[in-house]
Amino acid sequence: MSENPKTKKVLLTLLVFAFVLSSFYILDFKASQSETQANSGVSAYSSGSPEINFSGRIHLYIEGDDALTVHLKEKLEENLRAAGMEVIIVDTIEEKYDSQALLVNISRNNWLYTPVYASSNLNLVFFYTSTGKDTKYFEQFKNGNKTVVFVNDSSVNGQKLMDGEIKLQDSTKGLISLKAYKKHLASEAAKEVVDMLEQNVRNLP
Repeated sequence: MSENPKTKKVLLTLLVFAFVLSSFYILDFKASQSETQANSGVSAYSSGSPEINFSGRIHLYIEGDDALTVHLKEKLEENLRAAGMEVIIVDTIEEKYDSQALLVNISRNNWLYTPVYASSNLNLVFFYTSTGKDTKYFEQFKNGNKTVVFVNDSSVNGQKLMDGEIKLQDSTKGLISLKAYKKHLASEAAKEVVDMLEQNVRNLP
């Protein structure tokens, strides 16, 4: 017995609808406009007179392995290289690196997504050490403990530590896939982190 033409039409419509809807969750495209606001704060701690080669090597660690974190790692590496730095991606936190280091964590990731509208409240914390030492403060700062004690190790050069927090609020209207939206958030967050580094490290008196 042949299928009813109306049934075929309904099935075809459902298949097309399913394909279009799934494309928003799989593909990477956008035709949208975004309004993004960023509020940033930084606390800096120094010992001695740090001499920092901003354009030198920097170890980059991003905590987490979800899609947004992966995009953030890619964008941070891209922006740091554009700023003239040699970026070394690391997968674990070491007690000490052999050069400056940047450690980043997404502390809050609340967002709403639909194919025609998306919004997000995204909080990041980051930690910077000019010598690669004292990475223990990354966990400490994440937990709200801002106490820093420098130990005199007879080093000729000084040291600079930096604790930063960035709060992003985003509203995006128009056609945008989920992948493209996460890339957008990662791009905005990475730009803020690198801008804060340049303001507080590259421009060190």
